[in-house]
Amino acid sequence: MKHSKFKNGGLLFELLTRQITSDALNGSTSSPSTKIVKQYFKKDTELFKEAKIFNVLQQTKIKNSEHAKHLIETTIKSYNKTVNQTKLRKEKYELIKTIKESFEIDSFFKVRIPNYKILASIYNVLTEDYSDPKKSSKSYYTILEHISSFKKEKEDQTLVELKKQNKDLRLLAYQILVEKFNKKYNTLSSEQKKVLREYINSVSSTGTLKTFLESQFKNVLFELKKYYSSIDNKVVKIKIKECVKLVNETKIAKPKTAHVLKLMRFYQLVSEIKNVVKK
Repeated sequence: MKHSKFKNGGLLFELLTRQITSDALNGSTSSPSTKIVKQYFKKDTELFKEAKIFNVLQQTKIKNSEHAKHLIETTIKSYNKTVNQTKLRKEKYELIKTIKESFEIDSFFKVRIPNYKILASIYNVLTEDYSDPKKSSKSYYTILEHISSFKKEKEDQTLVELKKQNKDLRLLAYQILVEKFNKKYNTLSSEQKKVLREYINSVSSTGTLKTFLESQFKNVLFELKKYYSSIDNKVVKIKIKECVKLVNETKIAKPKTAHVLKLMRFYQLVSEIKNVVKK
């Protein structure tokens, strides 16, 4: 979905809020994104008005397609009537300038945005110049499908039953759940915890996650080769050689959950080998 990322106010707001989340997960108490959002998306700004328009088309769900079409058309009229384009262009110019001063701009725009397609479509529809009818139609119907489609998720039966219970029982169940979670993941090695933490923080950049995973697979390879000569058991040595081969064959064109799980398993293996060597 081609469009100008620099001019898409909805996308800029999404990127900034995700950066705030990433900074918070990394333990930062003063994210520059927070200051930028407060400065440029105040209630009296055109960027705030535009963000509200984006939110209407993102969040509203209507089963009737004709009603959904009417909403899109009404929203476009509202955008043209209420948002001062001259002021908006000036605000976006200043916003991009501040973002460039605060972040490495290429990395900032490489963030994975799950709702990128709908954000791009909304921007294209709101700023339509009708020079490309095919593009206009595609964007319009992307929004229409988004508004009128409903994904019904099947709720876990255990959760359904738990919700029927009294408050004290639900609190007890929650406490047990937390204790079991902490007990289950308490045995993770420092390397495994590091991998999980980086994966959670991957909201900040796909490129950063890719670089991190590649460096960690190299580290696993180094560890396996380092301990190989210290192992006397021939069967274990054969298994380590197979693992070294698997690590060498691992290519990360685009980071996936499978890569993280594989890395976690390799670190578990490294941890077990260390224990064998110590004995």
